[in-house]
Amino acid sequence: MILIGRYLSPFTRRVAVSLKLLGLPFERRPLTAWHDLEELRRLNPVGRVPALILDDGEMIFESSAILDEIDRIAGPDRALLPAAGPARREALRVTAVALGVMDKAAAARYERVMRPKEKVHQPWIDHNIGQVMSGLGWLEERFADTALPPEMSQPVISTVVAHDFLAVAMAQMVDLQGVPALRALSQACADLPAFAETRPEIDL
Repeated sequence: MILIGRYLSPFTRRVAVSLKLLGLPFERRPLTAWHDLEELRRLNPVGRVPALILDDGEMIFESSAILDEIDRIAGPDRALLPAAGPARREALRVTAVALGVMDKAAAARYERVMRPKEKVHQPWIDHNIGQVMSGLGWLEERFADTALPPEMSQPVISTVVAHDFLAVAMAQMVDLQGVPALRALSQACADLPAFAETRPEIDL
């Protein structure tokens, strides 16, 4: 399989972490929408990452769809999301909030980093950061009593990846001191190969 995207993208990274935890080998092409848009559009018409090219050449877009297929490949006994019932719904809720944090953080970062300084709209940044902090507070409550190291699941993976994205790419915009449980969760996962080998780096 071939994973398209760089690890600074939390959406790409959560796929990479999941593949590594499940022992599913893959290559990676670190394409970005800023530098490789036309090539990305040939893979995904929207020009977004991640995308995953399966062994048979079929393409899957968007991290949730990719992870659904990864769980299918891994089988129900190894899948990172429960198959059904209240446990699955709770896992989907937590994962959805982590994804929302990623999405809103990315929107704030793009406004600050990509737009000319004279065109940056601070109220839009503040609005998105407010949503990030609300989501982080909700996740902090959910993980406050989690035993460490945690049992690996998609909620854990996505929450750690969201936290790490904020720590690396949003350090000047988001204060993570108020989420000690999430910091502890991230630290407990940091040295696991799946997380250590996919650490995000700022390159834009």
